[in-house]
Amino acid sequence: MLAMSMAMPAQNVSFSKDADLAFGNDWFVVEPLSYLGYGYQIKSGYPDKAGYSDEFFMNAMELGFRPFSAGLIAIGVDWTMNTYRLDKTHLWGAEDNGKVWAREASTLPGNTALKSSRLRVHTFSIPLSFEIRAGKGAFRIGAAGEYNLPANVKNRTVDGGKTTKEVKKGIGVNEFTYSAFGAISYGGFGIYVKYRPSFQFAEGNGPHFNNLCVGLVLGLGM
Repeated sequence: MLAMSMAMPAQNVSFSKDADLAFGNDWFVVEPLSYLGYGYQIKSGYPDKAGYSDEFFMNAMELGFRPFSAGLIAIGVDWTMNTYRLDKTHLWGAEDNGKVWAREASTLPGNTALKSSRLRVHTFSIPLSFEIRAGKGAFRIGAAGEYNLPANVKNRTVDGGKTTKEVKKGIGVNEFTYSAFGAISYGGFGIYVKYRPSFQFAEGNGPHFNNLCVGLVLGLGM
């Protein structure tokens, strides 16, 4: 598709006014770095120890087909960084075998106090979506298949004014998950909702919870 689009006569190719790297014609479009977003994670099934959690995502490449002038069917490749935090009374505990759990901060030795605790998962996904545009406005819905890399835990503790950082890698997550999402934007600025019905952690490796994420997205409909 890339080579075919580049070989078309110049008068049939229209370049995006907002991104010089995007190109296509009346039917097809190829666009790198199409959008990015940031959202707040609402976790279901693990609410008693949950702290502020978030996600950041960025599109690497998107290929689109326009069945009509205001419509777009797109498939792409996204990268997402999910960060899960617990409240100040708990920290992530991790074993060398890849298991993770919520550990009470009161179990820390001596006068050691918890400063911060987070668990992070990097995900590559292939979203398939349908978008409708009206002027500067756009509405998009879709679903994505996701591949999750092993998670890592970082805990920071303080004892006598000295801060210690502990990092554990190789936490066993579910390698393959899926999600559904919807977004509405105007002039390239919008809001989105994403729901992941599948569990983040592999069976027996961590707490079972679903993710509902609400946040801001930039670049849709441009």
